[in-house]
Amino acid sequence: MARKSRKPSALGITEAPTQEKTELKLYRTAVYARLSVEDSGKTDCDTIENQLSLVRSYVEDKPYLRLTAEYIDNGVSGTRFDRPEFMRMVADMRAGEIDCIVVKDLSRFGRNYLEAGDYLEKIFPFFGIRFIAVTDGYDSMNAGVTDGGLIVPLKNLINEAYAKDLSKKISIALEVKQRQGKFIGSLAAYGYKKSPKDKNQLIVDREVSHIVKRIFKCKAQGIGNASIARMLNEEGIASPMRYKYEKGLTKNGRYANSLWRAGTITVMIVNPVYVGDMEQGIQKGVMYKGMQRHTLQKSERIYVAGTHEPIVSRELFNKVQELIGNGK
Repeated sequence: MARKSRKPSALGITEAPTQEKTELKLYRTAVYARLSVEDSGKTDCDTIENQLSLVRSYVEDKPYLRLTAEYIDNGVSGTRFDRPEFMRMVADMRAGEIDCIVVKDLSRFGRNYLEAGDYLEKIFPFFGIRFIAVTDGYDSMNAGVTDGGLIVPLKNLINEAYAKDLSKKISIALEVKQRQGKFIGSLAAYGYKKSPKDKNQLIVDREVSHIVKRIFKCKAQGIGNASIARMLNEEGIASPMRYKYEKGLTKNGRYANSLWRAGTITVMIVNPVYVGDMEQGIQKGVMYKGMQRHTLQKSERIYVAGTHEPIVSRELFNKVQELIGNGK
């Protein structure tokens, strides 16, 4: 009698999955989109909407991908990986809520060569994450030496070089503006606002400029910073950040009930912006030079006198500086 063949399943052995069977797995898929501040407003660049449209279409066209979550970092540099939405995505990955990530291209994922490499080569494989960069034609499941695996480190290196070159150009452009006495900050000092005609020009905010004058006068009379802050709080006067929150200049809810503090007064009364001068470059960090963000000495900062309308007189400002110098 012919001997019956014994199938592997009968012996309790599971067949190794083929590529076709592997693709039948349903991946809980996250799409990630990013746009830097530098790219915002350009007509020829990616937009968040375009990125999402492309990756959503890609996911919808693949029966083995199920869209589970979307993460969007709008206005965040790709040179850093502590982006809010990116970190939330990583947390969900660690929690086992997603097992595939799709991006438009590698530059949207990140422009830091070393960190991007760590995620693609170590972290994602460790957590069993399938990573897909659509327009780069990269899929970590199929990436090997012959079909694109080696090109990824090169693209990451190019992306980082591009980011450094962009950083250099932006740094130089901003420094030129600073030396011209133009304001380049995101939020104007309390008592001022950006001119609606020129965002680099400060104009007096008449709603609160009298509060600034009062603070300087109180300090000139020898009243302590903590006492000034307490007085303003007792009168129900909104602190600088609460005022900006109420005006819609910041969306961060933690400022909704912020109070005046001694430290707030300390920073204000030494700021030459209130006599019409512009001091910028207080902190500096330049990626293309590998320079971490740090505070510059007074002599290293960019100081331009007479750039805008003053709120307090130089006589009053100098009197306050003299008191501070005497430890009062």
